Amino acid sequence: MLAGFGGCRSLDGLFGSPELKFGLVSDIHVTTPKSAARFVKALRYFKGRGVDAVVVPGDLTDWGIRSSLAYVKEAWDSVFAGTDVVPLFCTGNHDYEGWWYQDMTMEMHANGYTEVGDAIVKQPGGMAAVWKEVFGEDFAPIRLRTVKGYDFVSVEYYGAGDKARENPAAFLKEHSARLSGSGKPFFFFQHLPIHGTTPDAMKWCDNFGYPALKGFPNAVAITGHTHRPYCDDRQFWQGEFSVIGVPSLSYPSFPKVVEYENGEGLRNGAAVEAMLPIQARRDLEGTQGMLVSVYAHEMVVERLDFSGGGVREGAPAWVAPLGTGERPFDPKALEKRVPVPRFPSGAELDIETRNTENRQGKWTIVMNCEFPSAGVPAGWRVFDYEIRAVPEDGSAPLVKRFFSPAYHLAPDAEPARQRFWFNVAELPQDKPYRIEVRAGNCFGKRSAPLVSRTMRGKPGLAKCEK
Repeated sequence: MLAGFGGCRSLDGLFGSPELKFGLVSDIHVTTPKSAARFVKALRYFKGRGVDAVVVPGDLTDWGIRSSLAYVKEAWDSVFAGTDVVPLFCTGNHDYEGWWYQDMTMEMHANGYTEVGDAIVKQPGGMAAVWKEVFGEDFAPIRLRTVKGYDFVSVEYYGAGDKARENPAAFLKEHSARLSGSGKPFFFFQHLPIHGTTPDAMKWCDNFGYPALKGFPNAVAITGHTHRPYCDDRQFWQGEFSVIGVPSLSYPSFPKVVEYENGEGLRNGAAVEAMLPIQARRDLEGTQGMLVSVYAHEMVVERLDFSGGGVREGAPAWVAPLGTGERPFDPKALEKRVPVPRFPSGAELDIETRNTENRQGKWTIVMNCEFPSAGVPAGWRVFDYEIRAVPEDGSAPLVKRFFSPAYHLAPDAEPARQRFWFNVAELPQDKPYRIEVRAGNCFGKRSAPLVSRTMRGKPGLAKCEK
Protein backbone atom coordinates (compact mmCIF):
# COMPACT_ATOMS: atom_id res chain seq x y z
CA MET A 1 0.00 0.00 0.00
CA LEU A 2 1.14 3.56 -0.58
CA ALA A 3 0.78 5.57 2.59
CA GLY A 4 1.12 8.90 0.78
CA PHE A 5 -1.83 8.40 -1.53
CA GLY A 6 -3.36 5.09 -0.46
CA GLY A 7 -4.91 2.28 -2.41
CA CYS A 8 -2.09 1.09 -4.71
CA ARG A 9 0.57 -1.54 -4.22
CA SER A 10 4.16 -0.34 -4.23
CA LEU A 11 5.49 -1.84 -7.48
CA ASP A 12 8.47 -1.00 -9.63
CA GLY A 13 7.25 0.96 -12.63
CA LEU A 14 4.20 2.47 -10.93
CA PHE A 15 5.49 5.95 -11.76
CA GLY A 16 7.59 4.87 -14.73
CA SER A 17 11.23 3.85 -14.41
CA PRO A 18 12.99 5.18 -11.30
CA GLU A 19 15.94 7.49 -11.86
CA LEU A 20 17.63 6.08 -8.73
CA LYS A 21 17.03 3.06 -6.55
CA PHE A 22 18.89 2.20 -3.35
CA GLY A 23 18.63 -0.29 -0.54
CA LEU A 24 18.52 1.04 2.98
CA VAL A 25 19.45 -0.88 6.13
CA SER A 26 20.93 0.34 9.39
CA ASP A 27 22.45 -0.97 12.59
CA ILE A 28 23.51 -4.28 11.06
CA HIS A 29 25.76 -5.00 14.08
CA VAL A 30 27.99 -7.60 12.46
CA THR A 31 30.14 -9.60 14.89
CA THR A 32 31.17 -12.92 13.37
CA PRO A 33 30.86 -14.27 9.80
CA LYS A 34 27.66 -16.09 10.80
CA SER A 35 26.06 -12.85 11.99
CA ALA A 36 26.66 -11.30 8.55
CA ALA A 37 24.14 -13.72 7.01
CA ARG A 38 21.23 -11.33 7.50
CA PHE A 39 23.20 -8.58 5.74
CA VAL A 40 23.94 -10.93 2.84
CA LYS A 41 20.23 -11.78 2.64
CA ALA A 42 19.33 -8.10 2.39
CA LEU A 43 22.02 -7.46 -0.21
CA ARG A 44 20.80 -10.33 -2.36
CA TYR A 45 17.28 -8.97 -2.22
CA PHE A 46 18.48 -5.50 -3.19
CA LYS A 47 20.48 -6.97 -6.07
CA GLY A 48 17.36 -8.72 -7.31
CA ARG A 49 15.52 -5.38 -7.24
CA GLY A 50 18.23 -3.74 -9.34
CA VAL A 51 19.52 -1.14 -6.88
CA ASP A 52 22.17 1.40 -7.78
CA ALA A 53 23.51 1.69 -4.22
CA VAL A 54 23.02 0.48 -0.66
CA VAL A 55 23.07 2.95 2.25
CA VAL A 56 23.99 1.83 5.78
CA PRO A 57 23.88 4.77 8.24
CA GLY A 58 26.13 3.38 10.95
CA ASP A 59 26.69 0.60 13.45
CA LEU A 60 28.20 -1.65 10.84
CA THR A 61 29.70 -3.68 13.70
CA ASP A 62 28.53 -4.54 17.20
CA TRP A 63 31.89 -4.65 18.98
CA GLY A 64 33.81 -2.05 16.97
CA ILE A 65 36.60 -4.42 15.99
CA ARG A 66 38.55 -4.71 12.75
CA SER A 67 37.58 -8.32 11.92
CA SER A 68 33.87 -7.49 12.09
CA LEU A 69 34.37 -4.62 9.66
CA ALA A 70 36.17 -7.06 7.37
CA TYR A 71 33.17 -9.42 7.55
CA VAL A 72 30.97 -6.54 6.37
CA LYS A 73 33.24 -6.13 3.34
CA GLU A 74 33.25 -9.89 2.69
CA ALA A 75 29.44 -9.91 2.79
CA TRP A 76 29.33 -7.06 0.29
CA ASP A 77 31.80 -8.72 -2.07
CA SER A 78 29.90 -12.01 -1.95
CA VAL A 79 26.95 -10.25 -3.61
CA PHE A 80 28.18 -7.14 -5.41
CA ALA A 81 31.81 -7.79 -6.37
CA GLY A 82 32.31 -6.88 -10.02
CA THR A 83 29.13 -4.77 -10.21
CA ASP A 84 28.61 -1.00 -10.33
CA VAL A 85 26.44 -0.96 -7.19
CA VAL A 86 27.88 1.61 -4.78
CA PRO A 87 28.32 0.94 -1.02
CA LEU A 88 27.42 4.08 0.93
CA PHE A 89 28.41 3.35 4.52
CA CYS A 90 29.14 5.51 7.53
CA THR A 91 30.11 4.77 11.12
CA GLY A 92 28.00 4.66 14.28
CA ASN A 93 28.70 4.63 17.99
CA HIS A 94 29.24 0.85 18.10
CA ASP A 95 31.96 1.10 15.46
CA TYR A 96 33.96 3.29 17.83
CA GLU A 97 32.78 2.21 21.27
CA GLY A 98 31.16 -1.23 21.14
CA TRP A 99 34.23 -2.96 22.58
CA TRP A 100 33.62 -1.30 25.98
CA TYR A 101 29.81 -1.66 26.14
CA GLN A 102 29.74 -4.11 29.09
CA ASP A 103 27.56 -6.98 27.82
CA MET A 104 29.00 -6.50 24.32
CA THR A 105 32.47 -6.74 25.84
CA MET A 106 31.58 -10.02 27.52
CA GLU A 107 30.24 -11.43 24.27
CA MET A 108 33.32 -10.25 22.40
CA HIS A 109 35.64 -11.87 24.95
CA ALA A 110 33.62 -15.11 24.85
CA ASN A 111 34.28 -15.25 21.11
CA GLY A 112 38.03 -14.87 21.61
CA TYR A 113 38.47 -11.21 20.69
CA THR A 114 40.07 -8.53 22.86
CA GLU A 115 39.85 -4.78 22.75
CA VAL A 116 43.63 -4.38 22.92
CA GLY A 117 44.29 -6.44 19.83
CA ASP A 118 41.10 -5.91 17.85
CA ALA A 119 39.31 -2.61 18.63
CA ILE A 120 39.37 -0.38 15.54
CA VAL A 121 40.18 2.78 17.46
CA LYS A 122 43.21 1.07 19.04
CA GLN A 123 44.75 0.12 15.70
CA PRO A 124 47.59 2.26 14.28
CA GLY A 125 45.91 5.13 12.48
CA GLY A 126 42.54 4.40 14.09
CA MET A 127 39.32 4.35 12.07
CA ALA A 128 40.75 6.17 9.05
CA ALA A 129 43.52 3.61 8.52
CA VAL A 130 41.31 0.55 9.13
CA TRP A 131 38.55 1.91 6.89
CA LYS A 132 41.02 2.49 4.06
CA GLU A 133 42.51 -0.98 4.54
CA VAL A 134 39.15 -2.79 4.62
CA PHE A 135 37.04 -0.83 2.14
CA GLY A 136 39.76 0.62 -0.07
CA GLU A 137 38.35 4.15 0.12
CA ASP A 138 39.45 7.26 1.97
CA PHE A 139 37.72 8.03 5.24
CA ALA A 140 36.79 11.60 6.23
CA PRO A 141 34.45 13.16 8.82
CA ILE A 142 32.15 14.31 5.99
CA ARG A 143 32.09 12.97 2.46
CA LEU A 144 30.18 13.82 -0.72
CA ARG A 145 29.53 10.99 -3.16
CA THR A 146 27.35 10.90 -6.29
CA VAL A 147 25.29 8.04 -7.71
CA LYS A 148 23.47 8.46 -11.04
CA GLY A 149 23.48 12.23 -10.66
CA TYR A 150 22.15 12.22 -7.08
CA ASP A 151 24.39 13.49 -4.28
CA PHE A 152 24.89 11.68 -0.96
CA VAL A 153 26.50 13.49 1.97
CA SER A 154 27.65 11.25 4.83
CA VAL A 155 28.62 12.41 8.32
CA GLU A 156 30.66 10.03 10.46
CA TYR A 157 29.90 9.42 14.11
CA TYR A 158 33.28 10.86 15.08
CA GLY A 159 35.72 12.91 13.10
CA ALA A 160 38.79 11.00 11.94
CA GLY A 161 41.04 10.69 14.96
CA ASP A 162 39.09 12.77 17.45
CA LYS A 163 35.93 12.57 19.53
CA ALA A 164 34.07 15.70 18.51
CA ARG A 165 30.91 15.13 16.52
CA GLU A 166 31.23 16.93 13.25
CA ASN A 167 29.06 19.97 12.52
CA PRO A 168 28.07 19.66 8.85
CA ALA A 169 26.81 23.24 8.49
CA ALA A 170 30.02 24.63 6.99
CA PHE A 171 30.34 21.71 4.56
CA LEU A 172 26.75 22.07 3.34
CA LYS A 173 27.16 25.81 2.97
CA GLU A 174 30.33 25.30 0.93
CA HIS A 175 28.48 22.99 -1.46
CA SER A 176 25.10 24.75 -1.29
CA ALA A 177 25.04 25.84 -4.95
CA ARG A 178 25.50 22.25 -6.07
CA LEU A 179 23.12 20.72 -3.55
CA SER A 180 20.35 23.29 -3.99
CA GLY A 181 20.73 24.05 -7.67
CA SER A 182 20.28 20.61 -9.21
CA GLY A 183 16.50 20.59 -8.84
CA LYS A 184 16.79 17.13 -7.31
CA PRO A 185 16.73 15.88 -3.75
CA PHE A 186 20.05 15.12 -2.13
CA PHE A 187 20.54 12.53 0.59
CA PHE A 188 22.26 13.30 3.88
CA PHE A 189 23.01 10.31 6.09
CA GLN A 190 24.46 9.88 9.54
CA HIS A 191 23.97 7.49 12.42
CA LEU A 192 22.34 9.62 15.09
CA PRO A 193 18.76 10.89 14.70
CA ILE A 194 18.32 14.62 14.26
CA HIS A 195 16.83 16.38 17.26
CA GLY A 196 13.29 17.62 16.67
CA THR A 197 12.41 15.21 13.87
CA THR A 198 11.56 11.49 14.21
CA PRO A 199 10.59 9.62 17.42
CA ASP A 200 13.47 9.08 19.86
CA ALA A 201 15.37 11.98 18.28
CA MET A 202 16.29 13.38 21.67
CA LYS A 203 18.33 16.50 22.23
CA TRP A 204 21.40 14.55 23.29
CA CYS A 205 21.50 12.73 19.95
CA ASP A 206 22.37 15.52 17.55
CA ASN A 207 22.06 19.28 17.78
CA PHE A 208 23.93 20.01 14.55
CA GLY A 209 21.74 18.40 11.90
CA TYR A 210 18.63 20.56 12.13
CA PRO A 211 20.26 23.99 11.80
CA ALA A 212 22.58 22.63 9.11
CA LEU A 213 19.76 21.24 6.97
CA LYS A 214 16.93 23.69 7.50
CA GLY A 215 18.07 25.82 4.55
CA PHE A 216 17.77 22.81 2.22
CA PRO A 217 14.11 21.88 1.62
CA ASN A 218 15.28 19.30 -0.97
CA ALA A 219 17.40 17.45 1.63
CA VAL A 220 16.38 13.93 2.66
CA ALA A 221 18.20 12.96 5.85
CA ILE A 222 18.65 9.26 6.63
CA THR A 223 19.38 8.24 10.22
CA GLY A 224 19.60 5.07 12.32
CA HIS A 225 20.58 4.29 15.93
CA THR A 226 17.13 4.02 17.53
CA HIS A 227 16.25 0.54 16.16
CA ARG A 228 12.65 1.80 16.13
CA PRO A 229 10.51 -0.62 14.07
CA TYR A 230 8.98 0.52 10.80
CA CYS A 231 5.39 0.33 12.09
CA ASP A 232 5.73 3.85 13.52
CA ASP A 233 4.65 6.14 10.67
CA ARG A 234 6.35 9.09 12.34
CA GLN A 235 9.65 7.61 11.14
CA PHE A 236 9.11 9.54 7.90
CA TRP A 237 9.20 13.18 8.97
CA GLN A 238 8.87 16.32 6.86
CA GLY A 239 9.39 19.86 8.00
CA GLU A 240 11.98 22.28 6.65
CA PHE A 241 13.59 19.17 5.14
CA SER A 242 12.74 15.44 5.17
CA VAL A 243 13.96 12.61 7.40
CA ILE A 244 13.76 8.82 7.11
CA GLY A 245 14.38 6.97 10.38
CA VAL A 246 15.71 3.52 9.44
CA PRO A 247 14.97 0.41 11.53
CA SER A 248 17.65 -2.11 12.44
CA LEU A 249 18.56 -5.11 10.33
CA SER A 250 19.86 -6.75 13.49
CA TYR A 251 17.25 -6.35 16.25
CA PRO A 252 14.45 -3.95 17.20
CA SER A 253 14.29 -1.75 20.26
CA PHE A 254 11.19 -0.58 22.06
CA PRO A 255 10.19 2.28 24.36
CA LYS A 256 11.16 1.56 27.95
CA VAL A 257 9.10 -0.06 30.65
CA VAL A 258 8.41 3.35 32.17
CA GLU A 259 6.15 3.91 29.14
CA TYR A 260 5.02 0.40 28.19
CA GLU A 261 4.44 -2.59 30.44
CA ASN A 262 5.99 -5.01 27.96
CA GLY A 263 8.50 -2.51 26.62
CA GLU A 264 12.25 -2.80 26.83
CA GLY A 265 13.56 -3.39 30.35
CA LEU A 266 17.01 -2.91 31.74
CA ARG A 267 19.47 -5.52 30.53
CA ASN A 268 20.45 -6.37 34.09
CA GLY A 269 16.91 -7.61 34.72
CA ALA A 270 15.94 -4.92 37.24
CA ALA A 271 12.38 -4.57 35.94
CA VAL A 272 9.69 -6.21 38.10
CA GLU A 273 6.61 -5.72 35.90
CA ALA A 274 4.11 -8.55 35.69
CA MET A 275 4.01 -8.41 31.87
CA LEU A 276 6.83 -10.24 30.15
CA PRO A 277 8.78 -7.98 27.75
CA ILE A 278 8.94 -8.29 24.00
CA GLN A 279 12.40 -9.75 23.49
CA ALA A 280 14.49 -7.24 21.55
CA ARG A 281 17.44 -9.49 20.68
CA ARG A 282 15.76 -12.87 20.29
CA ASP A 283 16.92 -14.92 17.28
CA LEU A 284 17.30 -11.83 15.09
CA GLU A 285 13.52 -11.42 15.13
CA GLY A 286 12.09 -8.30 13.55
CA THR A 287 14.99 -7.56 11.18
CA GLN A 288 13.91 -4.76 8.89
CA GLY A 289 15.01 -2.44 6.11
CA MET A 290 13.78 -0.27 3.28
CA LEU A 291 14.07 0.24 -0.45
CA VAL A 292 13.96 3.77 -1.87
CA SER A 293 12.94 4.46 -5.47
CA VAL A 294 13.37 8.02 -6.74
CA TYR A 295 11.27 9.05 -9.74
CA ALA A 296 11.06 12.34 -11.56
CA HIS A 297 8.26 13.59 -9.32
CA GLU A 298 7.88 11.07 -6.48
CA MET A 299 9.94 9.16 -3.96
CA VAL A 300 8.69 5.74 -2.80
CA VAL A 301 10.03 4.20 0.42
CA GLU A 302 9.11 0.53 0.82
CA ARG A 303 9.18 -0.89 4.35
CA LEU A 304 10.54 -4.42 4.29
CA ASP A 305 10.62 -7.35 6.70
CA PHE A 306 13.66 -9.65 6.38
CA SER A 307 12.59 -12.06 9.14
CA GLY A 308 11.99 -15.70 8.34
CA GLY A 309 12.67 -17.30 5.01
CA GLY A 310 11.69 -14.53 2.61
CA VAL A 311 11.36 -10.78 2.28
CA ARG A 312 7.94 -9.17 2.46
CA GLU A 313 6.23 -5.83 2.75
CA GLY A 314 5.99 -5.04 6.44
CA ALA A 315 3.87 -1.90 6.27
CA PRO A 316 2.45 0.39 3.57
CA ALA A 317 5.07 2.15 1.48
CA TRP A 318 5.58 5.86 2.01
CA VAL A 319 5.15 8.05 -1.07
CA ALA A 320 6.26 11.66 -1.11
CA PRO A 321 5.94 14.05 -4.07
CA LEU A 322 9.12 15.82 -5.15
CA GLY A 323 9.45 19.43 -6.22
CA THR A 324 5.85 20.47 -5.54
CA GLY A 325 6.17 21.92 -2.07
CA GLU A 326 3.58 19.41 -0.84
CA ARG A 327 4.75 17.69 2.35
CA PRO A 328 2.34 14.89 3.26
CA PHE A 329 4.57 13.65 6.09
CA ASP A 330 4.61 16.90 7.97
CA PRO A 331 3.51 15.68 11.43
CA LYS A 332 0.37 17.84 11.42
CA ALA A 333 -0.67 16.58 7.97
CA LEU A 334 0.20 12.99 8.79
CA GLU A 335 -1.72 13.05 12.06
CA LYS A 336 -4.90 13.88 10.17
CA ARG A 337 -4.33 11.00 7.75
CA VAL A 338 -3.35 8.12 10.05
CA PRO A 339 -6.60 6.31 10.90
CA VAL A 340 -7.73 5.45 14.41
CA PRO A 341 -7.94 1.69 15.13
CA ARG A 342 -11.23 0.06 16.03
CA PHE A 343 -12.28 -3.22 17.59
CA PRO A 344 -14.38 -5.80 15.75
CA SER A 345 -18.14 -5.53 16.20
CA GLY A 346 -19.24 -7.45 19.25
CA ALA A 347 -15.75 -7.64 20.77
CA GLU A 348 -15.68 -8.27 24.52
CA LEU A 349 -13.17 -8.38 27.34
CA ASP A 350 -12.48 -11.78 28.91
CA ILE A 351 -11.10 -11.41 32.46
CA GLU A 352 -9.81 -13.93 34.99
CA THR A 353 -7.08 -14.15 37.62
CA ARG A 354 -4.18 -16.59 37.45
CA ASN A 355 -0.95 -17.50 39.19
CA THR A 356 2.18 -16.91 37.13
CA GLU A 357 5.70 -15.47 37.21
CA ASN A 358 6.82 -11.88 36.71
CA ARG A 359 9.92 -10.74 34.84
CA GLN A 360 12.09 -11.79 37.74
CA GLY A 361 10.67 -15.30 37.69
CA LYS A 362 8.88 -14.69 41.01
CA TRP A 363 5.42 -16.02 41.76
CA THR A 364 2.67 -13.43 41.42
CA ILE A 365 -1.09 -13.16 40.92
CA VAL A 366 -2.27 -11.31 37.84
CA MET A 367 -5.59 -10.30 36.36
CA ASN A 368 -5.45 -11.67 32.82
CA CYS A 369 -7.39 -9.48 30.37
CA GLU A 370 -7.93 -10.88 26.87
CA PHE A 371 -9.73 -9.34 23.89
CA PRO A 372 -9.75 -9.43 20.06
CA SER A 373 -7.00 -7.49 18.29
CA ALA A 374 -8.07 -4.14 16.90
CA GLY A 375 -7.93 -3.44 13.18
CA VAL A 376 -7.04 -0.43 11.04
CA PRO A 377 -8.38 0.33 7.54
CA ALA A 378 -6.30 0.25 4.37
CA GLY A 379 -3.31 -1.67 5.69
CA TRP A 380 -2.22 0.72 8.44
CA ARG A 381 -1.02 -0.74 11.75
CA VAL A 382 -2.23 -0.55 15.34
CA PHE A 383 0.52 1.20 17.29
CA ASP A 384 -0.31 0.34 20.91
CA TYR A 385 -3.04 -0.42 23.45
CA GLU A 386 -4.05 1.47 26.58
CA ILE A 387 -5.83 -0.33 29.42
CA ARG A 388 -7.35 1.29 32.51
CA ALA A 389 -8.83 0.21 35.81
CA VAL A 390 -11.38 3.00 36.31
CA PRO A 391 -12.97 3.39 39.79
CA GLU A 392 -16.66 4.22 39.66
CA ASP A 393 -16.26 6.81 42.41
CA GLY A 394 -14.41 9.16 40.06
CA SER A 395 -10.99 8.70 41.65
CA ALA A 396 -7.89 8.47 39.48
CA PRO A 397 -7.71 5.41 37.22
CA LEU A 398 -4.80 3.00 37.01
CA VAL A 399 -3.46 3.47 33.46
CA LYS A 400 -1.15 1.08 31.60
CA ARG A 401 0.04 0.90 28.00
CA PHE A 402 1.40 -2.06 26.12
CA PHE A 403 2.34 -3.30 22.66
CA SER A 404 1.00 -6.21 20.70
CA PRO A 405 3.62 -9.01 20.78
CA ALA A 406 3.73 -8.59 16.98
CA TYR A 407 4.26 -4.82 17.17
CA HIS A 408 7.63 -5.12 15.44
CA LEU A 409 6.72 -7.91 13.02
CA ALA A 410 4.99 -8.19 9.65
CA PRO A 411 1.18 -7.89 9.68
CA ASP A 412 0.58 -11.61 9.16
CA ALA A 413 2.17 -12.28 12.57
CA GLU A 414 -0.52 -10.30 14.39
CA PRO A 415 -2.38 -12.57 16.86
CA ALA A 416 -6.16 -12.81 16.77
CA ARG A 417 -6.31 -11.86 20.45
CA GLN A 418 -4.35 -9.61 22.78
CA ARG A 419 -3.53 -10.21 26.44
CA PHE A 420 -2.62 -7.89 29.27
CA TRP A 421 -1.64 -8.71 32.85
CA PHE A 422 -2.46 -6.42 35.76
CA ASN A 423 -0.61 -7.15 38.98
CA VAL A 424 -3.58 -7.76 41.28
CA ALA A 425 -1.89 -5.86 44.11
CA GLU A 426 -2.06 -2.66 42.01
CA LEU A 427 -5.78 -2.80 41.29
CA PRO A 428 -8.32 -0.66 43.21
CA GLN A 429 -9.21 -2.06 46.63
CA ASP A 430 -12.52 -1.72 48.48
CA LYS A 431 -14.23 0.04 45.58
CA PRO A 432 -16.05 -0.97 42.38
CA TYR A 433 -14.23 -0.35 39.09
CA ARG A 434 -14.31 -1.28 35.43
CA ILE A 435 -11.59 -2.29 33.02
CA GLU A 436 -11.43 -0.28 29.79
CA VAL A 437 -9.13 -0.96 26.84
CA ARG A 438 -8.49 1.20 23.78
CA ALA A 439 -6.31 0.73 20.70
CA GLY A 440 -4.20 3.66 19.51
CA ASN A 441 -2.34 4.95 16.48
CA CYS A 442 1.18 6.40 16.60
CA PHE A 443 -0.18 9.88 17.43
CA GLY A 444 -1.99 8.66 20.53
CA LYS A 445 -5.50 8.82 19.07
CA ARG A 446 -7.55 5.96 20.49
CA SER A 447 -10.52 3.83 19.62
CA ALA A 448 -13.81 3.59 21.44
CA PRO A 449 -13.20 1.40 24.49
CA LEU A 450 -14.05 -2.16 25.29
CA VAL A 451 -15.55 -2.01 28.81
CA SER A 452 -15.79 -4.82 31.34
CA ARG A 453 -18.52 -5.56 33.82
CA THR A 454 -18.18 -3.87 37.20
CA MET A 455 -15.38 -5.43 39.24
CA ARG A 456 -15.44 -5.18 43.03
CA GLY A 457 -12.16 -5.13 44.91
CA LYS A 458 -12.75 -6.81 48.27
CA PRO A 459 -11.06 -5.83 51.56
CA GLY A 460 -7.96 -7.83 52.15
CA LEU A 461 -4.89 -6.10 50.75
CA ALA A 462 -4.22 -4.33 54.06
CA LYS A 463 -4.41 -7.65 55.88
CA CYS A 464 -1.92 -9.18 53.44
CA GLU A 465 0.51 -6.36 54.10
CA LYS A 466 0.49 -6.83 57.90
